[in-house]
Amino acid sequence: MRHKKLSRRFSRTSSHRQAMMRNLAISIIEHEIIKTTVEKGKELRRFLEPLITKSKSNNLHSRRIVLSKLGSKEAVKKMFNDLGPRFADINGGYLRIIKAGFREGDKADMCYIELTKRIEVSEVAEDKENLEKQSADLIEDDSKLTPTESIEGQQEVTEKTPKKTAAKKPTAKKPATKEETPKKTAAKKPAAKKPAAKKPTTKKDEPKGNWWSRFLK
Repeated sequence: MRHKKLSRRFSRTSSHRQAMMRNLAISIIEHEIIKTTVEKGKELRRFLEPLITKSKSNNLHSRRIVLSKLGSKEAVKKMFNDLGPRFADINGGYLRIIKAGFREGDKADMCYIELTKRIEVSEVAEDKENLEKQSADLIEDDSKLTPTESIEGQQEVTEKTPKKTAAKKPTAKKPATKEETPKKTAAKKPAAKKPAAKKPTTKKDEPKGNWWSRFLK
């Protein structure tokens, strides 16, 4: 029996569970509402709410503790700059779980988990409208100026900015080219032919005579 064993193991190793909780916490900090199973949502509430309490005290020690748990600089920055001041007057109960039926396939209990103080889309749209109105008012104020005032303002700006003089590049002088003198071609002398040396006649070269000729001399 599992008496006094309150942790949810989710059939995962300890490192896998920590990574899963870290990813869920970063997602809810970024989007402020996510959809997951009821068991994961309840475990995420135990993991994230102490970190939100820690983000209320904005100092280096608290930032390092939260960063070691989450591992995301952007999530830590949003927690200390936005979520900490937002929940400064509340001593707990930062997350809300809303049941969302059963998942198709395995029929697991599903839920939405969100921040109790969440910025809604309507508020963001109102902020955009206010910014657009301010920009339109500034454009109208500029259009009401008379043309003489606008010209005088432009002249003052041009007088303040000094004119830049373009530096002239020194022109490189080309060296004077010497007139090409035609080269004289030396006339070739005809080579004298050497007389061919006569080879000494050998016995083999002498013409053969008749056998009776030696007796007739």
